Amino acid sequence: MDQTAVQNLLKERSGTERKVYEALRTNGKMTDRQLRDLLGSPGSGPRDALKRLLPLGLVRHAGKAATKNYPMQYEATPPGEIEAEAERYKVRQPSKRKARTTSPGARLAELRQMEPGEARKWHPTRDTLLAVLPVLSNTIKMAFWESVPAEELQLALDEIEELHEAAGAALAAGRERMEHERYKAKIEKLQRTSGRTPAEKDTAARKAEQLRRKLLSD
Repeated sequence: MDQTAVQNLLKERSGTERKVYEALRTNGKMTDRQLRDLLGSPGSGPRDALKRLLPLGLVRHAGKAATKNYPMQYEATPPGEIEAEAERYKVRQPSKRKARTTSPGARLAELRQMEPGEARKWHPTRDTLLAVLPVLSNTIKMAFWESVPAEELQLALDEIEELHEAAGAALAAGRERMEHERYKAKIEKLQRTSGRTPAEKDTAARKAEQLRRKLLSD
């Protein structure tokens, strides 16, 4: 993208967005707080502008500042790298877009089949789940710490939102498996025909067949 194209793109942006871009282009790497101080804007205007400029590739993350709490820095993207930066931004968030466009039911339909699997992989996965719980509990309290930069908290919220969506899908899958196990237990009970009359055996067989149709396929 050449400089003329950049200027045309900026003409379509708000005044605050243009000011933020020019401040970064002129001064180099800056944090959200530094931008607010420079622009004399104590509110969320600069931060909101950054959120809108990042997907366009006009600005990009520039690492943590070597100051208290290590806040995120931003910089203006060189014109020749803007289009590539916009593409990288899209690639960094594929799972969230997919989660919002694919329902848990649709994902389950693709997986609704029992398979042997590898038992040795299950326990490390469960250990990781147990380790995540205290981390999330700590986040609840830390969300109200003034020492946590707002931009860092927003990044964490985006990640927690993805975890929330993935957890919902995992719950749906796990519950379907447990329902499968309940059907199996009922079928086994119906197959115990000792002491039943021929009519009772026929009734039990019909119920067992109805339940088999509800089982997950192998």
